[in-house]
Amino acid sequence: MAKFDFNNSRYARMFLSSPENQRMLQTLVDRRDIFFANHTWYKTQGRKAPVPTPTDHAGLATFTVKARKLETAPLMDLRAPLGDSNQMDKKGFEFYTATIPDFIGQGSVETASERDYKSRLFEEFGNDADVIATWIDDVQMKMDSVDSTMNFMTAQLMTKGVIDYTGIGRGIQAPLHKANIPAENFKKCGALAWAAANAKILTYMKLIEEQYREERGGFGGSLVWQMTRKTFYDVFLQNTEVKELVKNFRYLHKLSYTDGMPVTADEFNQAFVEYQGISPIEIVTERERNKTNATDKFINGWDDKIVVLRPAGDAVEFEYKSILDKRMMEQYGAKSIDAVFATTNDGLGLLANITTDNGRYKEWHTDIMMSACPALVDFPNHVIIDITVPN
Repeated sequence: MAKFDFNNSRYARMFLSSPENQRMLQTLVDRRDIFFANHTWYKTQGRKAPVPTPTDHAGLATFTVKARKLETAPLMDLRAPLGDSNQMDKKGFEFYTATIPDFIGQGSVETASERDYKSRLFEEFGNDADVIATWIDDVQMKMDSVDSTMNFMTAQLMTKGVIDYTGIGRGIQAPLHKANIPAENFKKCGALAWAAANAKILTYMKLIEEQYREERGGFGGSLVWQMTRKTFYDVFLQNTEVKELVKNFRYLHKLSYTDGMPVTADEFNQAFVEYQGISPIEIVTERERNKTNATDKFINGWDDKIVVLRPAGDAVEFEYKSILDKRMMEQYGAKSIDAVFATTNDGLGLLANITTDNGRYKEWHTDIMMSACPALVDFPNHVIIDITVPN
C-alpha cells in the first residue's frame, strides 16, 4: 500500500474543482515571492479600468473613451449679486469606441503517463515541492505572456494611435482598434531629421512644446516627452546641440569636460535641470517575442523613430471584461471535465487548470487567457512626432 495518496497532494488538488481548491490555486498564484514581473512597462503608463466592461450574450464587449482637448481655465465673470453663471462651452469633447479582444497564451498538457510518474514519486516520498516548482516555471511564462501582450499593445497604441494584430502570434490576424487622435497631432520633427549632424533637437522640441501649449490656450500643466532607449542614447545624446548644452553647463559650474568626450545620461540630466522650455524626458524600454507560424523573433511596439509629447500621468486605461470560458465551464461544462481558475496579473489574466478526457486516458491542461486591451484616454492631447521626417 502506498504511503501517501497523490490525490491529496497540492499539485493534484490544483486540477480538481472545488471552492477550497480554487482558493488554494488563487493563493498560490498571488504569492509574490514565487512569481515575479519583468514585462510590466505598460503598468507605468496607465491604470486598470475600475470595473469590467459588460458583455452581450456572445461575450462581446464595447467600451467608449471620452476626452476633451486641454485648455487653460478662463478668468471668472464679474456679476451683480445673485447673477447667474454663463454655461461652459460643451464643444471640444471627443470620443471613440472599440471592442475588447480575446487572447490565449501557449498552453501546456500533461499526459496520463506523465501524471503516473508524478503520482508514483509522491506515493514514495510524499513531497510535491519539485513538481509544483516545475509547474510554477510554466505558469511564470504564461503570466509573462499576458504582460508582454499588454506591453506591445500599449506601445503600439501610444505611438501609432492603433492596435494592429496583423502578423502577431499564431491566431487570428486583424487590426483591433483605432484611437481618435486628431490628424494635426501627428507632427514632423523640425527643420532636419534628428539624426542629422547639425539638427537642433533641443530647439525643435522647445518649439513643438511651445506650439502645443499655445494651441491649448496657454496650457501650463505638466507634460512629458517619451522616446526609446535606443533613440535617447544613439541619437539624442549624440546630437551636437545636446553636447553643447552639457559642455556649457560643465564649464559654467567648473566641472571636468573634454571636447569630443561622450555625453552620459547623468551628465545630460544635470545640465537639463536648468534648461527651460522642455518638459522632462522619459525613456521607454519594451521588447516582445513574436512567435508566428513562420518566424520566432523579437519586435517592438514602440518604433525608435517615434517620440511622444503628452500630458503627464496616465495615457491609457486598461479595459477588460469577464472571460466567457469561465462562466461557460462552470455552468455548462461536461461532467467528465474538472476546471479550476485563478486570476493573474492584477486580474487581467485568467489561469485555467483543466482535467479532460483524450481517448482512453485523461489529460491535464494549463492555459492562460485574457480579454483586455489598453484604451488611449489622452487621445485629443497626445502628440506623435516622427523624428525621421523634417518639416
